[in-house]
Amino acid sequence: MKRLVVAGALALGLLAASPGSAAASSTWCTWDPLVPILTPGGHLVLVYDSVWTPSLLNLGLPLESYSTKRAYDSQGNPITAVDMAIWTPTGLLFSYTTMDEVTTGLLGSGALLARGYGTSGKTLHLKFTIPES
Repeated sequence: MKRLVVAGALALGLLAASPGSAAASSTWCTWDPLVPILTPGGHLVLVYDSVWTPSLLNLGLPLESYSTKRAYDSQGNPITAVDMAIWTPTGLLFSYTTMDEVTTGLLGSGALLARGYGTSGKTLHLKFTIPES
């Protein structure tokens, strides 16, 4: 009986001491261009397209375009529906993952309008709305 208890205690000790599935990661905002959006109502709204990459070696230099259309919220107020297409070039040899955010402030500050995960070399579409004021 003592051997069973000792074996169980050793097994639990080894299990607790073994590395788990925890992992640490960091991302880098490699580019954050200002994108002026002209709404159908004639207003100019400035947003930022932040491109986050897993390494500083992955130059996340995005090319973005957008389309807008007039829409209405549930109360019948006019809003602008935006579809922003973001393309990030592929690295020298390999593609890499990106996290793209559209915010009202520099480097992810301000209000988050949209967020999406993509791959370099492929176009990512982020859709969001802007109130007409």
